[in-house]
Order: sequence, then structure tokens, then C-alpha cells
Amino acid sequence: MSRYLEKIAQDIAARIGVEPGNFIGVCLALFSGFSIMANGAVGKLLGGEIHPFLVTFFRSAIIVLILFPWFARNGYDRIRPTRHREQFLNGVIFSAAAIGWFWALPRAPLDMVAAIGFTSQLYAIIGAILFLGEKPRLWRWVALLVGFIGAMIIVRPGFVELSPGILVLIATAVLFSTNRLIIKVIATRDNPETPVVWMSFWATVFTAPLAVIYWQIPDFVQSLLLISIALLTILSHYSLAWALKLGDIGAIEPTTFMRLIWGAVFGFILFGDVPDLFTVIGGLIVFGSIIYIARQERQEGKERITKEGIPE
Repeated sequence: MSRYLEKIAQDIAARIGVEPGNFIGVCLALFSGFSIMANGAVGKLLGGEIHPFLVTFFRSAIIVLILFPWFARNGYDRIRPTRHREQFLNGVIFSAAAIGWFWALPRAPLDMVAAIGFTSQLYAIIGAILFLGEKPRLWRWVALLVGFIGAMIIVRPGFVELSPGILVLIATAVLFSTNRLIIKVIATRDNPETPVVWMSFWATVFTAPLAVIYWQIPDFVQSLLLISIALLTILSHYSLAWALKLGDIGAIEPTTFMRLIWGAVFGFILFGDVPDLFTVIGGLIVFGSIIYIARQERQEGKERITKEGIPE
């Protein structure tokens, strides 16, 4: 199926004049962002009913129970790891980030959760340039910084109280950016499905002892929400893993600013959170940065097509 999707993406990219890898990577990253904020909305619905250790454990365990049997029957080689050390480290970082994220969700509005999450984009792009050898492009930095300014207008550091929830969200942003870089490294040798499965496996192992301490049996509604979180996690991480494999981090990361829009929509519909003027202004700036990077990617793709002599 992946080859079929790549073929479709290449055809579309050739028609509109963008680089195929970055085109499908951006599309997958946008879908991943939507799934992540839907995940956050469901996690917020759980509120403080279930401890974050338990939420992380149940989510990871459900993912393992879904994916391991499926791949065992359809081809274990697709998730056979070759970078064991990186997979283990990725599991540790992902576990810490997930626990912090689920702890902070009931303590902050979803649009604020999305905005603070944007700070991870700077770390990821800097890390990709320093450690992965990706070529920096000025216009990507401009788009990233403009989006970051929009996020800071929403967060308003120094003007809005930095509650424990917000501080934990900032810490998780650093952890998630590191998670992205490790996934990018893993995806150079392993299939994109591999980190999704193994970081869930290690998260289950790491959180099991903590889950025992805070153990409770979820009721029917809570069980449905936990299953939804697991399924949305599979979708978000699977699409992000493929996005990072096919596209440059510098092209993909700025598109994740769309999470702000998803967060505001879910927050308004499910929790009655009405974005204030600063959130609206910041959201417009964020949206503008995405439009800018989309146009620049199109222009760069056209120039590459012309240079390589590939017909449009």
C-alpha cells in the first residue's frame, strides 16, 4: 500500500510542481497534527479521572495488543528493529513525554496545549541541522520563526501565569522534539512502522510498575476513550513516521502549526473554550506561516523540476 500511495503522491507532486517526498510528507504531517489534537481532546475528556501513568500504560498496551499480532501475521520483518539502542532510548523519551502530556491536558486549554507544542519545532529543526546534516534554508527559518511568534502571542510569556500545567507542557515539547529526531534516525534503516510499535512496547514496560501503584479498572466510557486514544496514537505516529522518512524535517515541522487550529476547534466544540483575541491573532499568523511555506515548497519544486529536465 505504501508504494501505491507514493506513486499517487509523485503524480500529484509532478502536476503541481513540488518535490514528491516533501509533498506527501507535509500531507501526512498535517493529518498527524489533526490526530494528535483529537487525541488530546479525548485525553482531556478523561480529565483527572484516571492517573496519567495509567492512561499512558493502557494506551501503550492497547497499541501493542493491536499491532504486534497484526504484524506477526502479515510480516514481522516490517517491525524488526535494527537500531536497538535508538529504539530503547526513543521508548524512554516517549514514555516521559506522554506521561507529562496527559498530566497537563486537564490543566490547560487545548489551544494553549497546541501553541506550547510549537516550541518543539525550533529544537527539532536545529537538531536536524546539527546532527542529521539537513541543509538549512532561509525561508524555512523565516516560516518557522513567524509561526513561533504567533505561538508566543497566544502563550504571552510574562503576561500569563505560568502554571504547573504550562511548565510541564514546555518540558514535554523538548522531549517530543527529541522523539522526532530519533524517529528520523530510526527511519533511515528501519521501516516507519517500527518506531511506532517499539516505543509503545517500551512505554508499556516502563509504565507497568507505576500503573500497578495507581491501578484502577476503567468503566465502559473510560474504556472507549482509552481505546480511542490508542487508535488515534497509531494514526498520528504512523503518519508522522512516514512523513519524516519521506520529507525533510525543515519542510515538515512548520506545517504542524495547524495543530493550533485543530486545538481551538476541538476546545470550542467539546469544552466551550472560546479563543481570545490574542489566540485569534496568533492563529492567523500561524496560518500565514503555513501558506508561506507551502508556496515556497511549490516554487522550489518547480525550480528543481526545471533544472532536472522533468516535464511538468
